[in-house]
Amino acid sequence: METNNPQEIESRVASRYVVFLTLWFAMFMSVLIFLGIVLVVQSQTNPNPMLSYALLAIGAMTVLVSFLLKHQLTRKAIDNNDVAALQSAHIVSLALCESAALLGVLDRFVTGSTTSWLLFASAVLGILLHFPRKDQLRAVSYKG
Repeated sequence: METNNPQEIESRVASRYVVFLTLWFAMFMSVLIFLGIVLVVQSQTNPNPMLSYALLAIGAMTVLVSFLLKHQLTRKAIDNNDVAALQSAHIVSLALCESAALLGVLDRFVTGSTTSWLLFASAVLGILLHFPRKDQLRAVSYKG
């Protein structure tokens, strides 16, 4: 049974927002953990500039696609008043940004290239820009 009481809706928005923040923080920390692993573990260098640039291009594209996909999925979730779909949109976009960091780990351990830092930077920047906003939750929660 749906209620239209604004205080109850705001309470649900606040509790769901905590979930979004927790997910965002976990993904951000995972990228920092990957960065820490790369800094601590020594890798044997086997330079391959073509592979490094290919991984950099793929990583940059995944971060860009994360913004396009999040916008599209968020719009659909708001139109359908579906909080679970909004949460999925955030998770997918954060995972795509995290994949750039994973490509940075791969680049660092396989080639020892310094372009891996650009992959980490793009992943961190993407995740920071995907910080959850309460207004999206409100748009989904307030029906009509």
